[in-house]
Amino acid sequence: MEYKGYFGSAEVDVEGNALVGKLLFMRDVITYSATTPKGLLRAFREAVNDYLETCKELGTEPDTPCKGTFNVRIGPELHREVALIARSKGKGLNEFVREALTTATLPSRQLVEHQHNHHFAVVVHVGQGQEGKQFIVGQSQLGTIIQGTTHGTRH
Repeated sequence: MEYKGYFGSAEVDVEGNALVGKLLFMRDVITYSATTPKGLLRAFREAVNDYLETCKELGTEPDTPCKGTFNVRIGPELHREVALIARSKGKGLNEFVREALTTATLPSRQLVEHQHNHHFAVVVHVGQGQEGKQFIVGQSQLGTIIQGTTHGTRH
């Protein structure tokens, strides 16, 4: 769930017979619950509004999710390797890692429509084999070489 830039979880509390959730990607712990999915969405939005109002009343800056910085523990060997590769490319470590993460997340961020129109013929021959068993041999654009002529695929 998302509301006013905040993200919320939704889980089932079997023992409590309730739906529960919390605001995600924040240091502050804000939870909410309800008995129906619609109620949980309403409770999530109320929790965000209450949190923002409480911060305003207290004069504190509300915590915001996904601020753009995070720590990653990768071990000294990988850290050294990544730092050396970044330097060899004339980049800082942050820029190198940002580019790597951008590349890694591209498939989830872009929808690519790819369409094929295949024009081909299939030639099939039916015959009698040894012991009177029937066999079928054929040819298609997929490259199965049996009998006949392969017809190309246009992309």
